[in-house]
Amino acid sequence: MINNIVNSKFFAGLTATVAFTGVIANAGVANAQTLTFTDTFDLAPTDITDALLSIEKFDGSLGTLKNVTVGFDGQIVGNALVESLDAQAQTLTFTLGGTLSLLGDDILNNPLFEETLSASDSFLATAHDLRIDFGGTSGQSFNGLTATLNGERYYNDQAVLDFFTGVGNAEFLFSANTNSNVTGAANIASIISTQAGASVTVTYQYEEFGGDVLSESVPEPSSILGLGLFAGAGILSKKKLSKKA
Repeated sequence: MINNIVNSKFFAGLTATVAFTGVIANAGVANAQTLTFTDTFDLAPTDITDALLSIEKFDGSLGTLKNVTVGFDGQIVGNALVESLDAQAQTLTFTLGGTLSLLGDDILNNPLFEETLSASDSFLATAHDLRIDFGGTSGQSFNGLTATLNGERYYNDQAVLDFFTGVGNAEFLFSANTNSNVTGAANIASIISTQAGASVTVTYQYEEFGGDVLSESVPEPSSILGLGLFAGAGILSKKKLSKKA
């Protein structure tokens, strides 16, 4: 009977010790979280200068901001109606060209993104069929010819983290300038239209407050077991003394 009581108290003491230490261990685990915000500028006729894209800043009450990733996706889309007016067959080529750029705050080392892009398509036009209808055998339409730019910038220096933390928005400026043409014949009729659009995505990686405060004081598993055994041994020794008395 006494042995059963001692054993039950021993395991109760061991369980309580392990459970308490487990709470300490869980409190010491860093809890990494992410937040993502996106703003989009829909396709619009070029040229485009300093179109505003706005991203909500990180709320510092959520935790400590660790790093920021700025992602950019931009595109130029071109359409063309072409007609060869030559007396001989010619290959007509539509070339869509332009420059996309994204600027942010000066602390981000502008421009964040900037590149000159091009895309092209072509077709063999017969001698002019005496109709300027952008069809038949001497004319054609090019639809949806696209050039794209995308990429990411990663930041973890404190000055940038401070810029992205607080109330309000981080602002970006998107620009798109195009220079498209049709070549291949001495006599060409053409109508060209271009559009551009972009999106900015900002991802905040942060750590919730209290994530690593107690991490250095967490006992090793062997120490946890030792604490429990020590507590159990104390109970046993007290029971033996009381029995002798």
